[in-house]
Amino acid sequence: METKTFDAVQETRRWREAASRRLNSLSREERMAYFQRLGHEVRARLKRRPRASSES
Repeated sequence: METKTFDAVQETRRWREAASRRLNSLSREERMAYFQRLGHEVRARLKRRPRASSES
């Protein structure tokens, strides 16, 4: 039996817990500003992304 060198479920859980701690440490106004910045970044990335062709 092989020993796992990377556990994706455990790493995902660690990341979520760290993100939760960080967000919980922010004030309501700081959280709102964070999510607004994140939204702007995501929309900018989506605009730069080439669209998939609908022709198949």
